[in-house]
Parts: sequence; C-alpha cells; structure tokens
Amino acid sequence: MKYRVAIGTKDGKNITEHFGTCGHFQIVEINQENGETTVIEKRITAHLEQCGNHLEDNIIEKIKALNDCHIILVKQIGGRPEKLLVHYGFIPLTNSGPIDVALAKIIKFYKNQIFKREE
Repeated sequence: MKYRVAIGTKDGKNITEHFGTCGHFQIVEINQENGETTVIEKRITAHLEQCGNHLEDNIIEKIKALNDCHIILVKQIGGRPEKLLVHYGFIPLTNSGPIDVALAKIIKFYKNQIFKREE
C-alpha cells in the first residue's frame, strides 16, 4: 500500500512552514512495502497572510486541496485547523528540521498502518 504526506516546505529539504500560511506543499508518496519515497508534486493551496485569525473557509479549501494525502507535516499548526484536519481524517504532525529525517520516523511508525478515510 502507498500513502501520501503533504509537507510544508520552502526549500524541499526542511520542514519550514506553518499550516495556515503555507501556500504550497511538497507531496511525497511512501510505499509501505519497501519504505521508498517519491516526490509527486509541489501543490499550491489557499493560504492566509497571517495565522492569528484563521478563516475557516480558507482552511477548508486547503484541506480539500490535500484530500489525497493522509498525513500533513508542518512546522506549526493552530488548534482549530488541527481539529479540522483530524475531523476530515488526516493525521497532522508537527516537526522542524530535515524532511528526510522526519519521513524516516513516519515510515517506521506507520509501517503497518492501514490508511482509510471516510468519505
């Protein structure tokens, strides 16, 4: 089985973005059988200039744009957007530093996880 991770990054190497202000995500697909990762695309999403007052419509738009992903990996995320992600079946994770280090931890932790999302 394969699953996708949406990563908030400016440089493609480090996790640098806050969920609300992130205007694009690097989408990575992980093969659970062999742990292989493939960068699928850089996806543009709705974003907010300031993260203090989250507008729920913008957050919902961003969530819809990431609907084929299972995990959202960002540097920071506000409480309300995090709850919305969980409500819509995503796994929100926060981390900073190198993407490859975070992906190695994700691959190890979710090795036998079955990813399903209720539609």
